[in-house]
Amino acid sequence: MRARGVDLSDSMGDLQRMVTNLATHIQDSEHKQLLVYSVGLQALFTFPLVICCLFVSSVANAGFAYGVLVGFLNVVFVLGSYWTLKENRDGLYIGFMIGVGTMMSLLNFMNSIFWGQLSGCQPVPSNIHITQYSCDNPAAYGAVCTFSVFLFLSQGFFTVGATVWKDELMSELRLVEDEAGSYANLPLASQHESQHSESVDL
Repeated sequence: MRARGVDLSDSMGDLQRMVTNLATHIQDSEHKQLLVYSVGLQALFTFPLVICCLFVSSVANAGFAYGVLVGFLNVVFVLGSYWTLKENRDGLYIGFMIGVGTMMSLLNFMNSIFWGQLSGCQPVPSNIHITQYSCDNPAAYGAVCTFSVFLFLSQGFFTVGATVWKDELMSELRLVEDEAGSYANLPLASQHESQHSESVDL
């Protein structure tokens, strides 16, 4: 009977620990969900950015690098961030996501300045040809600048949030491991029955 009481006390302790971990997990999930919403906002800005980048791809010297390539990098970052947040990843993935997010924020900031300045260009008459100069669609240049600003702000928030809450993001993996260990350590019902029968036999 004493052994059964000890096992029951251990089970209650394991249950209390799992409830505490679950409460912490709910609080952490709010921050994680906020980051997921931020990724969705980035996807909302990335889609029109890629379309605009296709229109400016013919700009001399910069259309591919500052247009098509930047749009492709934003798509990859959005997909990678969503993949990282939807599952429990270790610290290496979280740290890599924060580093890439910092670089992407700076890249979009630089991109917004470039296309914002280029949107003020002066078209040249059709009978005049200037080598390595393009000013075919200033409106598209301004659109790329606008969406780059939105991406800079949303990615900046995302990167800062992931940096501040990185311990919470990584703790979810430890929580899963702790819960798995807690369930493994719970005594089986057959063990209680055998111990109860032994106590009766005594």
